Amino acid sequence: MSSPSSARRPQVQRLGLVGVGTALLLVGIASPAGAATDVVIPLEPTEVLLTAFPVENLGGSMDPMADPNAALTPTPVEVRYGGTITVDLPAELDDSGVGAELVFDDDADGTPEATYSSSLAPADPNHLAVTGQGTGSITVTLPADDPVAGDDAVLLLEPLDSTLSPAFTVVDPVSYALGFAAAAPAAQTVQPELIAASQVPCAITSTTRCPFPTPVTAGSTVGLDLTAGSPLRELGITDLTGVVVGLAAVDADGVPTGAAATLPVQVAGARASFAVPAGTAAGTYGLVVAQPVPSGGASVVAVELVVEPPAAAPVAAPPAAPSQPVVNDGLRSNTGVEPVADGAGGQVAVAAGAGMLLLAGVGGAVVVRGRRRPAAESGTCGA
Repeated sequence: MSSPSSARRPQVQRLGLVGVGTALLLVGIASPAGAATDVVIPLEPTEVLLTAFPVENLGGSMDPMADPNAALTPTPVEVRYGGTITVDLPAELDDSGVGAELVFDDDADGTPEATYSSSLAPADPNHLAVTGQGTGSITVTLPADDPVAGDDAVLLLEPLDSTLSPAFTVVDPVSYALGFAAAAPAAQTVQPELIAASQVPCAITSTTRCPFPTPVTAGSTVGLDLTAGSPLRELGITDLTGVVVGLAAVDADGVPTGAAATLPVQVAGARASFAVPAGTAAGTYGLVVAQPVPSGGASVVAVELVVEPPAAAPVAAPPAAPSQPVVNDGLRSNTGVEPVADGAGGQVAVAAGAGMLLLAGVGGAVVVRGRRRPAAESGTCGA
């Protein structure tokens, strides 16, 4: 299924996806109470957004942990007027109905100097020839030199659909920045990488914030579970090998305030775990869970985590006041524990026989009060 850009762009905010144009939703509601340790997060999103990332424009790699607020300056792919550019699309994208548009905006003022499109009639001078639909390899024949157009353009490919289940929605168009140069290859080929963006526990296109229901404690271990029913398995992901985890602070609107800090991860098949650093300040964070996709590209799952400080150590009860010496007038037996009047309406239990010998070995007789306890013993521990 393809997602119209006019309907989707206001609904998503960026987290850890550089230059994708859409990304991971981090929005939220009031923090639930009751932080816990050893929380397990199921990696089973209800919705996954697919897009093709133009790696050639952005240094040949995608860093899911990068600061989404950082300015990007794409490097155009060099092409030649009258030449061709072939876009090898990820197998997860259905290109059977794709068309192309080439927009020249040489002065970057938002008003195109020229626009070429495959939707125009072949006889139109601005018609853009496109072949290869349904093959995964789309070839666009570039126009002859147009002195009005200039040398900088953006190539757009759409519509695209998903070859996977209805849980997957394609975010199109696929776009490439192009620079026309006489010395460029006559035939250029690019291979954008798949980005599968999702969020748990709610859908990535949800318009309300949805932190993970259980807050986590600073210093605790958090588990990740690639469940048997996770749609991420349709991407060819069978376990969590290669998973990378990062934690980024977010502002009051749930927008990341910087790059995500990568955390060590332990992987065991479809389960993985990481520790929330003990010094992590209480607050809301964006968790980025990124993993390579076998066909190329990456799956990036966002989770909004509420981190709470660890519980304070219990405050020890104050020691009981020293007892007055007790005269063992009531002792009747050589063994066991016998009650003796304590002169205050209660009784005193005195260890006798073998118990006396054991206690003597650790420093003398211990007198234990029975039936009556100091008030501090019956109270609750301090938090």
